[in-house]
Amino acid sequence: MMNTAPANLHQPSLMADLAPAPAAHGVSQVAHDGQALQLHWDDGRVSRFEALWLRDNCACPSCRHPQAMERLYMFIDHAQPRITHVAKSMPDVLEVHFSQGSEHHVSRFGTAWLRQHCYSSAAHSEVQATRTLWDAGLNDSVPTLDFGAYMETEEGLRAWIAAIRSHGIVLLQGVPQEPGKLLDVARRVGPVRHTNFGDHYDVISMPNPNAVAYTALGLELHHDLVNWRFPPDVQMLSCLKSSVTGGESLFADGFRVAEDLRAQNPEAFALLSQQLVEFRFHDANCDVRSSAPMLALDQSGQLTRMRFNNWLRSSLKVSEELVAPMYEAIAALWALLRDTRYHLNLKLHPGELIAYDNNRILHGRKSFDPNSGERHLQGCYMNMEDLDSAMRMSERRTSLSRG
Repeated sequence: MMNTAPANLHQPSLMADLAPAPAAHGVSQVAHDGQALQLHWDDGRVSRFEALWLRDNCACPSCRHPQAMERLYMFIDHAQPRITHVAKSMPDVLEVHFSQGSEHHVSRFGTAWLRQHCYSSAAHSEVQATRTLWDAGLNDSVPTLDFGAYMETEEGLRAWIAAIRSHGIVLLQGVPQEPGKLLDVARRVGPVRHTNFGDHYDVISMPNPNAVAYTALGLELHHDLVNWRFPPDVQMLSCLKSSVTGGESLFADGFRVAEDLRAQNPEAFALLSQQLVEFRFHDANCDVRSSAPMLALDQSGQLTRMRFNNWLRSSLKVSEELVAPMYEAIAALWALLRDTRYHLNLKLHPGELIAYDNNRILHGRKSFDPNSGERHLQGCYMNMEDLDSAMRMSERRTSLSRG
């Protein structure tokens, strides 16, 4: 049952983020059974919030530090909470009263915040729906933005991040053709990720390369640095020179390919998502290796990361009876990756910068004639947490500027 709050009731702090949450759907019905709060929204969704979850997210000064905004409440030290009363203290604020043994507590929650943090199956489906899988059809519609808009506007910044979130790839045009300029692009979002190749690297043909990328050879589709326990999430490549014959860049949506493998060959998909594969990079200065499944899944079976790099794949160390099936599974995935139906072909021109999700998007290139001209790319890496943070901070700045 929901009632209007007593007029003399002390108003605890409201659970909300620094920036106002996006306008939520209205709440048409509020109910509770002691164990959980149930909200019926005007778009038909029903959200259920457990009493312990609500109590754990209280924002009053005794439960959350007012300046640091970090949780002080330790639920393990208190009795199991039970909801005793729910009231609307404001049109978009719910006041929840708890009983915990001899203790009583009141917490306030903005309905917009509750909608934003809803953990229903419908909410999880919405998150998954933001990912747009693609194939060769993307050749006609690559997400593309202007350098100036990205660097100078909040809308441009958010559009760039949103494209990486949805399609896993975005092309930036009009980038000044200056060595190291890609670092300015990266630092618009956050710090670059340092690796054994440094803060950034040059992709040119070298006489004594320590990686096949520094040759004129064609490169099959692959992910970078899969030999790291946590490979970098985002890779950027900025084109400074491109006058050679050949050298076109190739890209493919690894998640689209993997989902097709799941549908066509579930046994191969299962092996690649369950068995550890070691990847290794070693030269005169380092020897970096780690083991992980080639296809990583979350608790609901959704793909979260893919690792494919034939140059860095070490010797298989699976059990004896799985050696042959594993090679067959890798071959099944590899065959799909070679299918041009999945390929995005781009001839990068000076002033263009391509950024993509290295957990998802594979990249490669066609061979080129190093004597026919020049080809010079610069690259760097970033962590997805920094992109996510930049998106939230941009949304916060925009929201606060509107009042």
